[in-house]
Amino acid sequence: GPALEDFSHLPPEQRRKKLQQRIDELNRELQKESDQKEALNKMKDVYEKNPQMGDPGSLQPKLAETMNNIDRLRMEIHKNEAWLSEVEGKTGGRGDRRHSSDINHLVTQGRESPEGSYTDDANQEVRGPTQQHGHHSEFDDEFEDDDPLPAIGHCKAIYPFDGHNEGTLAMKEGEVLYIIEEDKGDGWTRARRQNGEEGYVPTSYIDVTLEKNSKG
Repeated sequence: GPALEDFSHLPPEQRRKKLQQRIDELNRELQKESDQKEALNKMKDVYEKNPQMGDPGSLQPKLAETMNNIDRLRMEIHKNEAWLSEVEGKTGGRGDRRHSSDINHLVTQGRESPEGSYTDDANQEVRGPTQQHGHHSEFDDEFEDDDPLPAIGHCKAIYPFDGHNEGTLAMKEGEVLYIIEEDKGDGWTRARRQNGEEGYVPTSYIDVTLEKNSKG
């Protein structure tokens, strides 16, 4: 019955554990269904562009089923989280709970953004105030003449580029990068990010501005 479903027949601490376990399980299932939805959408794209490979319409039933599962899981998670906060209201462990949902949030969201983007920010914040001085000099060094490759200009990304191959640099649309080596006729320009990362980007993806007064 409903009492069993929300574990209200258990002592608070066990009830909280059970609900948390169930939420984690539901979150894992939700992630699987979301991955599946993404895969189906990609396949549908391929079929739409190359009808000889398959009929995009044939994927519709599976897509609809996946979307239903996602909605159902989201409702389940919501319901269980409401029960969980009710238990924690009684046991007074609220702060602790909020923390765990934030972590879950980071993990699921984190898949979409480039790895390490969270840690980068965290390091900057930590390093900023504590070693203000060291941080500055580290930055200035990058643009001194003893730098192996001084910037000869800058460019703005017109299109995003994922930079999966070794030696390439990923960039977001509209991102501004330093140019450290011009295209030598092979369609690639060597660029550097503000944080010092270097790599090649496709010349046709960027809008280049070379500095007239660059040294040498």
